[in-house]
Amino acid sequence: MSLEDLIQLALDARRQAYCPYSNFQVGVALQNQLGQTAMGCNVENAAYGSTICAEANALGTAVAQGLSDITDLVIATSSGAAPCGNCRQLIAELAPNSTIHLVNLEGTPLSSHSIRELLPWAFTSLD
Repeated sequence: MSLEDLIQLALDARRQAYCPYSNFQVGVALQNQLGQTAMGCNVENAAYGSTICAEANALGTAVAQGLSDITDLVIATSSGAAPCGNCRQLIAELAPNSTIHLVNLEGTPLSSHSIRELLPWAFTSLD
């Protein structure tokens, strides 16, 4: 799947976000080396600490689908926001060799990063 197609999936996932508290929609699409994909969006609730981030949602879906060797992870937001610390740790463990692409609402790539750049001292060995 092309990066453009993956970006569109992330934008589609973003539209499904349930975020009545923050009104900040996040969509994620990821793919593995075989081109298999998983998507996720943020799902908030009144107990803010148990909110599910889009990245965690997509990675959990990938695990449930048996996807491994994730190569690309696209995060679509209105601001190009990077993953939170918890999600960075999840990416370090579940998609350590992926490229993380941050895109805006028009689908324009704003930046791309490795998890080593975003979380250089992860709790797990990245070697």
